[in-house]
Amino acid sequence: MTNPAHATTEAGQATGETCAALAEFLHRFMTAAKTNATDFLAGTDLTFSQLKVLFTVGSHDRALSVNEIAERIHLSLAATGRTVDKLVGADLVNRREDDTDRRVKRISLTAAGQRFIDSERAVKEQTITSFVDTLPADVSDQLRDALNRILHADTDYFAACTAAPHTV
Repeated sequence: MTNPAHATTEAGQATGETCAALAEFLHRFMTAAKTNATDFLAGTDLTFSQLKVLFTVGSHDRALSVNEIAERIHLSLAATGRTVDKLVGADLVNRREDDTDRRVKRISLTAAGQRFIDSERAVKEQTITSFVDTLPADVSDQLRDALNRILHADTDYFAACTAAPHTV
């Protein structure tokens, strides 16, 4: 008969080993991905604040108010407004009056802004493709199968990590 305390210890050890392996994998992969993304972003003339505004606007399927953008990127309303002005001048975002309240300005991507966002995403996708291309076929198949089991499960495995307390 198996000792329940021993089984718990083994399960805890397996969890710890899985966590360590996943952490190491993510660290190494994200290091490569950040290097590629940083190289791409460094090739632009955009400031960090401008990038934050662009990515914030690009991550929504509707135009955002300047207030909404300022709240999301933790920048003052005045600084956000100046940043938006520069992006409008660079033809990366549009600014228009709100349909119901003319005092509110709505910000959305231009075609050039969308191309910029798409290019940055392509850099990320190319990093993934380059990594997967280096894997032996059997490892690639096992990785795909494991990821699909997680992504398409009846259980939302991501729910637990979004409810976890955040520490600084």
